Amino acid sequence: MAIEGAAITPAARARRKLVDHFCAQHAITPYDTILYTPPAELKAAFDKLLAERLIRKEGHAYYWLDLRAYEAAVEQRQRKLVPVTIAVAVLLAVVAMLFYAG
Repeated sequence: MAIEGAAITPAARARRKLVDHFCAQHAITPYDTILYTPPAELKAAFDKLLAERLIRKEGHAYYWLDLRAYEAAVEQRQRKLVPVTIAVAVLLAVVAMLFYAG
């Protein structure tokens, strides 16, 4: 099971609130939908999750979180960050070597 890291951006915090809400309501299968209308501050994040098909709609205003798709999206985001993290680490090592070599 993928675990999303700390939510540090406003968009990540909003996404985390929505995911937590659906998990707390156990709305994670098509058989466990909940009637949901997102608050104004979460509307953009909700619409994005809906467009990515991480939150699915069943009927009129009944939704559920596709937990498998959400976990796959989290893993994909984490995989994209690995090369960036390696590059930053190498750059910091080079800077440290140049700083202490002189």
